[in-house]
Amino acid sequence: MSNLKHAVMNIEEGKAKYDQTMKELLSDRQVLAWILKRFVPEYQNCELEDIEKKYIQSETIMVSKIGVEQGSENIQGIRNEDAVQGEATVFYDVLFHVWYPGMNGKQIGMYLNLEAQSDYYPGYPIEPRGIYYAARRLTAQLKRIDKDTNYGSLQKVYSIWLCMGNVPVYEENTVSLYSLNKNDIIGRTKRNEEIYDLMSVLIMRYNDKTELKDKTLQMLQTLSSDRLSKEEKLEKLKNLGMRVDDRIEKGVWKMCNMGDYIEAKAIKKGMEQGIEQGISKGNEQAEIRFVRVQLEKMKRTPEETAELLDLPVGYIQKIADMLQTYAGASDLQIAEKLVDMRM
Repeated sequence: MSNLKHAVMNIEEGKAKYDQTMKELLSDRQVLAWILKRFVPEYQNCELEDIEKKYIQSETIMVSKIGVEQGSENIQGIRNEDAVQGEATVFYDVLFHVWYPGMNGKQIGMYLNLEAQSDYYPGYPIEPRGIYYAARRLTAQLKRIDKDTNYGSLQKVYSIWLCMGNVPVYEENTVSLYSLNKNDIIGRTKRNEEIYDLMSVLIMRYNDKTELKDKTLQMLQTLSSDRLSKEEKLEKLKNLGMRVDDRIEKGVWKMCNMGDYIEAKAIKKGMEQGIEQGISKGNEQAEIRFVRVQLEKMKRTPEETAELLDLPVGYIQKIADMLQTYAGASDLQIAEKLVDMRM
C-alpha cells in the first residue's frame, strides 16, 4: 500500500485531507500577499513583496488541523480556534496577524481569517457567518471585560471567504467587501477610520468553470481546480507571475494526487455496487475514463494506476492496450468491448 493510501483510507477522510491540503496552500505567504494586495484596501499602496515579507507575520500563521482539540498550540497569542463558554468553538481555516502602514508611518495591527467554502448554499447566507467569525476574533482579543478594559486596544479583523463550489452563474466572478462605516446624521465629526472600522467581511465567488479575468481570482481558481493536472496548474501559476517554489509545487502535487484517489475510491465503490447488480457499461465507462486520464494526461504507468484504483495490474494493462489498439474509440465503445470480453 502506498503512502497516499496509508494517509487516505476512505472517501470522506480523503476529502477532509484534500481540504486540509487546500488550506495549507492558501496559508502560503505569497498566496496571502496576492489576496491582500488585490482585495484588502489597507494594502492598495503597498508593494507585493513588502506585504509578503514585511507585513505578514509568518510566525503567526495558523492552519486548522483535522480533528483539532480545544487548547491547541498558541503562537504569538493567536489560537486557530476561539472558545466562548456556552457557545460552540469556532475553528478557523487560516488565521494570522499582519501589520499595515497607517498615517505618519505608524504600523497598525490587524487579524485576518481566511475560509475556504466549497458549499455556497450551506442552509444560510455566507455573509452573517463571516460577520460572526470576525466578531468572535474581535472579542477574543479582550481577555476580560471590566471597568478597566481598554477597548482602544482592539485591532481590526478581516474574515475572508473563498466560495469556490456551487456558485450560481449570476453570482460567479464577483467579490464583495462588507465594512463598518461612519455616517454623520447631525453635524460632522472627525475620527480616524481605524477607531471604528474594526470588522470587514470579504467574499469571493467563483467556480472551476468560470472564465476569470482577474489575475488573483485566476490564481485561486487554479489552486483549487480539479480539472487541471499538476503540470497545467504549475504552468498557469507561472504565467500569472507567481513564484512556483517547492512549497507551492508540493502542495499542488499533493492536491492532484488526493483528488485522483478520491475519484478512484468513488469509481471503485460504484464498480463494486455494479458487480452486485450485474455488469454495467456505465460503470465500465467511468472506470475507463478515469484510467485514460491517469495514463494519457497524468502520465502514470499501468502499475501506478492499478495501485491507485486497487485493481490488478493485468486488468489495467488490458485497458491500456485497448486504448492504444482502438485509439479513436470513445470510452463507451471501449467499455462495450470490455463488457463483451467479460461475458
